Amino acid sequence: MKNEIIIRNAEKEDVRQIAEILVEDWQKAYRGIMDDAFLDSMNVDQRYEIEVKRYEKYIVAADGNEIQGYAWLEATDEEPADCEVIALYVRYAKRGNGIGKLLMQYAVDHFRETGKKKMIVWCLKENHESRKFYEKVGGKEFRTGSHHWGGKEYEMISYLYDLA
Repeated sequence: MKNEIIIRNAEKEDVRQIAEILVEDWQKAYRGIMDDAFLDSMNVDQRYEIEVKRYEKYIVAADGNEIQGYAWLEATDEEPADCEVIALYVRYAKRGNGIGKLLMQYAVDHFRETGKKKMIVWCLKENHESRKFYEKVGGKEFRTGSHHWGGKEYEMISYLYDLA
């Protein structure tokens, strides 16, 4: 019997799976975009130590006890957006099953309920799969920037969502 995906706040017990999803997703989705040595150096134990300090900011897509994806939501005071989806990851084998859409819809609903007006999401400029997803769920290309990982600079692009 298949469980229904439930979107809920992350709990400490979810952090190991969150770390697993992040490492797998980066190592698969960013291969060819980011430096191989950096991707190969990622491991679940190290990510667990990072994620356990901030899991209370996350929502998860849970199928029973299995976490299928998660998102990190933050209110901001940056212009022009007053809220941000800082991260959104879906278990690689589960992509294309609507889990990302459920997480994004939850983010939009949550931010609307708290009176937010504009939401922003950043992703790697060369990550065409994610860019296509963010456009499909209503994001409008906004501005570019860059971010450092593993000692290298990567181009980023943002998508803006009007929540009004």
